[in-house]
Amino acid sequence: MNQKRLKFRGKYKGRILSGEKKTTLRMRTGLRPGDRVIVEAGKEEIGEAVIREVSDVRVEDLTDEHAREDGFSSLEELLRELKSIYGEEVLRKGTKLKLIKFDVRSRSEGEK
Repeated sequence: MNQKRLKFRGKYKGRILSGEKKTTLRMRTGLRPGDRVIVEAGKEEIGEAVIREVSDVRVEDLTDEHAREDGFSSLEELLRELKSIYGEEVLRKGTKLKLIKFDVRSRSEGEK
């Protein structure tokens, strides 16, 4: 069986490894709580993670707290990034997103 993966843009590597980014928002996911996944930033495997929680959130219910857990300084910054990934439609009221909370271990931790 293939190991599940959680893929990010390369620019998030530092935020993920530092623990600043503990969540991600996706339009859809097959991930479930308890899943062990390989974390990729760009094309690089940077560690492994355990999925803690997967829940639904509507775009209009997102808060600055969601943004901070996702490694952004503000809700506006988070919404700009979602729009750059998914397009304008993602910002429409009623759009449901999957909020994925994860705990990362870097590759070096996993090898100890």
